[in-house]
Amino acid sequence: MAGWRWSRLRIVYGTILLASGTLLASACGQETTRASSASAAEPISGLAVHHAELVDDEGHPVVLRGFNTSGTEYACVEGWGIFDLPGGAPEEVPEAVVERMSRWRGANTVRVPLNEQCWLGLGVHPGFGGTAYQRAIEGYVQLLRRHGFVVVLDLHRSAPADGRSLEQEQMPDRDHSPEFWRQVATSFRGDTGVVFDLFNEPWPFGEADSRRAWECWRDGGCTLTSQNTGQPYTAAGMDELIAAVRSTGATNVLAVGGIHWAEVLDRWLEYRPRDPMDQLVASFHGYAFNRICADVRCYDDVLAGLADRVPLYAGEIGADGAVVAGETCRPDAVGRRGFSERLLSWLDRHAASWTVWTWNAWGDCLSLVADDAGAPTGWGREVRAALAEGSHD
Repeated sequence: MAGWRWSRLRIVYGTILLASGTLLASACGQETTRASSASAAEPISGLAVHHAELVDDEGHPVVLRGFNTSGTEYACVEGWGIFDLPGGAPEEVPEAVVERMSRWRGANTVRVPLNEQCWLGLGVHPGFGGTAYQRAIEGYVQLLRRHGFVVVLDLHRSAPADGRSLEQEQMPDRDHSPEFWRQVATSFRGDTGVVFDLFNEPWPFGEADSRRAWECWRDGGCTLTSQNTGQPYTAAGMDELIAAVRSTGATNVLAVGGIHWAEVLDRWLEYRPRDPMDQLVASFHGYAFNRICADVRCYDDVLAGLADRVPLYAGEIGADGAVVAGETCRPDAVGRRGFSERLLSWLDRHAASWTVWTWNAWGDCLSLVADDAGAPTGWGREVRAALAEGSHD
């Protein structure tokens, strides 16, 4: 979730909870589109960018819709597991958990946040890091793919030097992030149904639209202060991460979020990163407490023009329960302001992809499910209805 904002919201109510215990056919029903399914389906293959669309191996338009599954970015570094999914165990995901996900008709995509230090085995308990973490993630991805889901792997937590990745950084680091992506790309380059989301929510310098922020985002080389060590570090830019992925021979689609916690995409095209494969998707994160882009005016003025040039993917969307960073995120506030309904409707009208936050049972306004059996919350009912409606398009 949104940079420091989600990190602190998660600490406020997520830590308390821990302590206490699609493939959517986007061309309006034309025969050339792929239909979504609620049951285990043949995994999408050959996913690629063609002009401003995602397409499958037969050239049919593909719109990704689904949800995030949080846990794999924090449990490992906190030292108590790898997963935090309802109905699962800390070190594995039973098939029944993914079967429950697949029952939400219209859902065809799951976004999985990753932790740089856990993947690389840097300062993490060996039971939850390095080879153990890699095998667990690979098994989870395989399970999701068997059930027909596209999987988006997201570099969510990172830290330079010997830092522990307990907080989200402003930008990836040259110390570890390129190597992280070389290894991840090597592991999944054989499956183009896996998308690589290069960095969760860039926010270089905390600036909304400065030249130096965009240059840092694309080129790297800027000096930032680590949220995890308090020390300066050199950022890796999106160009560097793309080069790391492509050096492995991977042709997978790459999602690249804008600046200011992936909220600002105004100059994404101007500073568009260089990909020799031309397989980039622009990623946006939409929360009711966004400061810059949180209404239809911004969607029409900024996102619509971008979606005409490159596939648009809202990697995270939140319910309207929290409208100020740090505000208590109450489940009974979902749907009162209509923020998420407006955003999801706008994205569907523009055939843009989206994955909401999140398939977890934390008891807050962002939890899609309420218990281990996968009973939907108020937010879950809203999302499930949106997925089902989209599956008929």
